[in-house]
Order: sequence, then structure tokens, then C-alpha cells
Amino acid sequence: MKKIVVVDDERRIRTIYCQLLQDEGFKVFEAANADQANEIVKHERVDLVLLDIKMPVIKGDILFEVLQSFHKQCKIIITSVYPPEEQKRTVSGAHDYFDKSRGVGVLLRKVRRVLGEAG
Repeated sequence: MKKIVVVDDERRIRTIYCQLLQDEGFKVFEAANADQANEIVKHERVDLVLLDIKMPVIKGDILFEVLQSFHKQCKIIITSVYPPEEQKRTVSGAHDYFDKSRGVGVLLRKVRRVLGEAG
């Protein structure tokens, strides 16, 4: 079973994404901030991180650098209200980028593609 961490400071977003992904058969962890996410990836072999950019204290771009340096097996999809081109300028090198206004169907397709799953 693939493991995914949803990192977002908005509880509503975390709840929606976590429920969607659990319903699709993924094991899902949620983190409200970068510190919580870092603790999860230190103790679990995570396949994918859905990472918000704009979070309090430690921003998503900093966590992205940490994940790239110390958890190279993690694939990362940046999730943000900003358009993908702006996301790419802020955090370059992610496996994909998701504009939250596009809906959960688009997110699920991106998750499956990045994880190499059909559907």
C-alpha cells in the first residue's frame, strides 16, 4: 500500500484530501506544518508528499529542500492556490504541481500518475 503525507495548514483541505486518498486505498498521514511532516517522513517510508507552499513558520519551499536532501525516495506534488507556473518559480523540481482550484479529480489523476499507477 502506497503511503502519502498531506501537508497543509488548512484543516479543511487536509480532511478532504485525506478522505479522498484513503477511499482510493492509500495509507494517508496528515501534517498541519513542516515539523509534523518531517517527523512523519523520518519514521515512515513515504511514497508521496502533497505539499502546500504557504504555511506558517516553515514554508513549503524549505520543507521541499529538506525532503529532496534527506528523503530522496519521496515524490512530491506541490499543492497551492497559486497557478502552476508560479508554483514552479517558487519550488522548482517537484514531480508535479497542482492548483487547488482544479478539483480533487485532477489531484487524484496527478497522484496516480506520479506514483505510476493506472486510473
